[in-house]
Amino acid sequence: MSDFLKAIRKYFISGLIIFIPFIITIYLLIEITKWLNTFVNFTPARFLVMPDFINPYVSQFLIFLIAAISFIGFIAILGILTKNLLGKFLLNLGEKIITKIPLASTIFTTMKQVSKIIFSDGPKSQKAVLIEYPRKGTFTVGFATQNLNNKDLDKIPVFIPTSPNPTSGF
Repeated sequence: MSDFLKAIRKYFISGLIIFIPFIITIYLLIEITKWLNTFVNFTPARFLVMPDFINPYVSQFLIFLIAAISFIGFIAILGILTKNLLGKFLLNLGEKIITKIPLASTIFTTMKQVSKIIFSDGPKSQKAVLIEYPRKGTFTVGFATQNLNNKDLDKIPVFIPTSPNPTSGF
């Protein structure tokens, strides 16, 4: 693989690590707002519906191709921007703003942790393991965060993504 493609791949993965928590948080907030809007006569959700600007004269394949290239380019540019000082400042500002919102904070932090685990360049921590948790006889899927062949450890640290639990303080 050429150096150029390696650089694009690195920036694309950096962009995904940044983009995924934000987009999932925004998506979930939009869906929660839509769901709440069915129960409450409060209609800010109408501003979240995006109009359809697809040109009827352009074929569906070209639209898909342009959208895919634009998306990959956007993610790669996002990865490039986060590597410089201004990008880091804007990223930190965006994270501070989103972590001040009660529900968004929990969703964003969880998605950020999960995406860092999935897209990390370090030792691959995506090894799925089945552990007995939270009680005997009940098994849960988790991600091993260390090498499973490490002879120095009698137990392996495992990350278990769970939903927020107000009774535990999180």
